[in-house]
Amino acid sequence: MLNQMNGDMETNALESSLQTNGEPQMKRIKAEDDASVADLTAAQQTGLLLAGPGALRASEIAAGLVKLSADQLELVSKAKKYAMEQSIKSVLVKQTIAHQQQQQKSLQRHQALVLMCRVYVGSISFELKEDTIRQAFVPFGPIKSINMSWDPITQKHKGFAFVEYDLPEAAQLALDQMNGVMIGGRNIKVGRPSNMPQAAPIIEQLQHEAKSYNRIYIASIHQDLSEADIQSVFEAFGRIKCCKLTPSQYPGKHKGYGFIEYEQNQSATDAIGSMNLFDLGGQYLRVGRAITPPNCFDGPGAPPPSTMPTAAAVAAAAATAKIQAMDAVASLGPNQNGNGATIPPPVLALPTPIGLTTGSAAALSIASNPM
Repeated sequence: MLNQMNGDMETNALESSLQTNGEPQMKRIKAEDDASVADLTAAQQTGLLLAGPGALRASEIAAGLVKLSADQLELVSKAKKYAMEQSIKSVLVKQTIAHQQQQQKSLQRHQALVLMCRVYVGSISFELKEDTIRQAFVPFGPIKSINMSWDPITQKHKGFAFVEYDLPEAAQLALDQMNGVMIGGRNIKVGRPSNMPQAAPIIEQLQHEAKSYNRIYIASIHQDLSEADIQSVFEAFGRIKCCKLTPSQYPGKHKGYGFIEYEQNQSATDAIGSMNLFDLGGQYLRVGRAITPPNCFDGPGAPPPSTMPTAAAVAAAAATAKIQAMDAVASLGPNQNGNGATIPPPVLALPTPIGLTTGSAAALSIASNPM
């Protein structure tokens, strides 16, 4: 029994020792860690800082370098110049390719707009003349030409013609409203020429983009109506941003058609649905969706001129300026003139390349003279 009591006492003492020695010991370790962190942050270097066995001093590195001769320095300078020239060529090639691709795209869009100005008219009565075709199709817009194929034997046309308008909007309205109309006792057929399949994707893209324009095309406007008169009629459908009638060669006159740009697309849609074939001043208006982009009130313009891209011109001029500056400094020696006096880096007066704007010229000046 005594032995059992002694065993129990030893067990209790061991458990008490584990409990009492466990938690205080952990707290003590944490306290020591905190103290060590505080000491490290407050520690200051008191002795010399010695480099390790794998470290090299700057003096040793400099001592290990071989001084280049004048010929070698010239070769290094030529290598740098060659590398810079190749960099310029690479930038210019990339810029030129991108510019050519953009030009090609603009040219294709322009050609598509030109093709969209033509319509095919078939099933024409052989007794009809060109004047009758012109009179039937001129209300949609100004006609550039009418080409009727004539038979040299019968001295009559072959029953079809091609009508070319000045504007693709006029041709589109003719396509929408003249197909199946009876002229001279026959129902004519109106469609696009058959030589346009290659331009079909671009035409579809142009028509899709036109849906986002808030612009409408108006034709067959009476000569006695002014821009103010047209705007007062069409502003009932919404607020108008711009109303412009194409001026004629005669002062104070217009060509009978124009464009209106609304602030809301719904206003343009409502105006087309309500005002097409509306009798205004004794003439039936022809109203449709504008196809040409905004700011093109005079129809499809010519493709943009072939000029070097601004970014390429600036990059090339700036790099050329650096090369010229390097040559100028090398010819005089490092920052020395003939009398041994110190001179500042050369500042080159560069001409503004053709096609650059004032802002681009300012960027060019900054690029050629970095701080």
